[in-house]
Amino acid sequence: MSQQLELIHMAAGAAHGAPPLLFVHGAYSAANCWQQHFLPWFAAQGYDCWALSLRGHGNSPGREQLHDFGISDYVADVAWACGQLVQPPVLIGHSMGGYVLQQYLRERTAPAAILLASVPPGGMALSTWRLSLTAPDILLGLNLFQLGRYTPSAAEVRRMLLSPDTDLASAQWLADNCQVESRHAILDMNLSLALFTRPLSCPALSIVGRNDLLVSPLEARSGGQLLGLDTEVLPDLGHMLMLDTGWRRVAETMDGWLRRQFPSAGPPAQPLVDHDKVC
Repeated sequence: MSQQLELIHMAAGAAHGAPPLLFVHGAYSAANCWQQHFLPWFAAQGYDCWALSLRGHGNSPGREQLHDFGISDYVADVAWACGQLVQPPVLIGHSMGGYVLQQYLRERTAPAAILLASVPPGGMALSTWRLSLTAPDILLGLNLFQLGRYTPSAAEVRRMLLSPDTDLASAQWLADNCQVESRHAILDMNLSLALFTRPLSCPALSIVGRNDLLVSPLEARSGGQLLGLDTEVLPDLGHMLMLDTGWRRVAETMDGWLRRQFPSAGPPAQPLVDHDKVC
C-alpha cells in the first residue's frame, strides 16, 4: 500500500544547505492541511518540502480499511516516505503525527525533528481526562464526530482547534476537510505507556499553543522532558498551528531553530511584525 501514498511536493524557491522537510499530519487530517500556509512559506525560505497523507487519509488508499490501521502502520508510512527522498528529511509532525514520529525515532534517526502540538509519549489518556472536566462538550463533539453522528460548524471548529480571532473561512476549510480517524490508532494512543519513553535520537523541538485545548502546554512540556527536548509555548494559538491566525509566528520559530541546527542554510527569515514574547 505504501507505494501509492499521497506525497505532496513543493520545491524550494532558492535552495540552501538545510535538508528537505517532511510534514506528517495529525488525526482527522491529511497532507493538504500543510498546503494552505506552511508548504509555500517554507519553500520560499529555501526548503524542499514534502507532505505525506498517511494510509486511509486524504488521497492515499485504504479509506475503507481505515479502522484496521494502527500507529505502527503509520510509522511504516513515514519510513516509506523518507525512502522516496534523495536525502534524509527533517521530520515535522502535528498532534498524532508527532506521536507517530516519536515511535519512528525509537528505531531510526533523522537530521532533526519538530513536534507541533504533539500527542505526548504517554498518549491521550491525561488529555481526555482533562477535557472531560474542563470542556466536556468538546470531548463529546469529538467522540460524536468520530462516530459519524455530528458535523461541527465553522464556529465550533474554531473554538475546538483554533484561536478566537481566526477567520471563519479558515475554520470552514478545516471543517470541510476533516475526516474520521482510525479507531485502532486512537486506541494505540490511549494505551500508550510513557514508562518506555527515551530521548529522541536526533535534535528536536516541541512547539505548542498556549490556548491549545487538546494538548495543554503542561502536557507538551512534560512530554518534552521525557523525550529530552525543549518545548516552546507560543501565546494566543490553538491546536491547529499550521492553520491558526498566528501560523507565521509558528513557521518563523521553526525556521529560526532549523537554521541554528543547519548553519549553512543562512540567517532566518525576518519577521514582518514584532511577536508576542515566547514563554
